[in-house]
Amino acid sequence: MQFTFSKSEKLTSRTLFDELFREGTSLKAFPFTMKYMEAPVPDGVDRQVAIVVPKRGIKRAVDRNRTKRQIRELYRLNKHKINRPEKSHIWSIRYLGNRTNDYSFLEKGFLALIEAYNQDNPNHA
Repeated sequence: MQFTFSKSEKLTSRTLFDELFREGTSLKAFPFTMKYMEAPVPDGVDRQVAIVVPKRGIKRAVDRNRTKRQIRELYRLNKHKINRPEKSHIWSIRYLGNRTNDYSFLEKGFLALIEAYNQDNPNHA
C-alpha cells in the first residue's frame, strides 16, 4: 500500500470544481465539510481531491498553508480507510474552523468525515 498523494489525485479542473459546488452531495464532521459527486477522473485513480481553507476563517497565509498541509497529510495517510466507490468521485474537503488546531484534533474530525462517507457509499472493491 502506497501512502502517496500524487498530482493525478489532485482536483485541478475548474469546470469539475464548479460543477461539484453546484451539484455535489455534502457531508459535515467538524471541523470539515466535504462535497463529493461522481465524475470522470484519470485512469488508475479512484477519486480526485481539492483541499480548501478559506481566507475568511484563517487570515494569515502561513496558517492556511499549514492547515492545508495537515489536511493533505491526513488524506494521504488515511485514504486506505475510504471505501472504493463504484464509479470515480471528485471531492472537495473544506476546513470550517477559524483558527489553527493541532493534528490530533484534525485527525479525529477527518476520521469522522471518512466514517460518514463510508456509510453513504458502501464498498465496491
